[in-house]
Amino acid sequence: MMKILSTCLLCLLAASSAFAASALQHEVSAAVRAHEFSLKKGVILEGYDVVSYQQGGPQQGSQAHQVEYKGVVYYFVNDANRSVFLAKPERYEPLYGGWCAYAMLEGEKTKVNPESYKVVGDRLLLFYDGIWGDTKKLWNEMLEVESKLIDQADAAWEKHLD
Repeated sequence: MMKILSTCLLCLLAASSAFAASALQHEVSAAVRAHEFSLKKGVILEGYDVVSYQQGGPQQGSQAHQVEYKGVVYYFVNDANRSVFLAKPERYEPLYGGWCAYAMLEGEKTKVNPESYKVVGDRLLLFYDGIWGDTKKLWNEMLEVESKLIDQADAAWEKHLD
């Protein structure tokens, strides 16, 4: 009888763990889908001015200085930054559609913290920084091969564009 009870208890624990993992995965998937929707229909980077990243650090833009580019709305601090972006948008667009550069190494689209970033040359990389860790820190731990990391993430991103 004890053997049956312990087996049932183990089955119950396994089922509850699977349910919790499934619920967590569903929550993560919903968050990723919501973020993807915001990239397609809304404002990128929670309204941070993409030009400001190359001017000393990210600043919150405003709806008063916005532009739509490739179906995405960008906010800027002022009209001057808006004009700078429009003159050469490919220089200021965040890499990988604004998804996490570290996650893109595996071809994954993961939401970012707009204040967790790195500018390499004139390329803006963004990173996830939240409950599951700081991916910018992980990226920087592999810094000796940064150009290879960017090449790997670029290749994974190309597959998303097909």
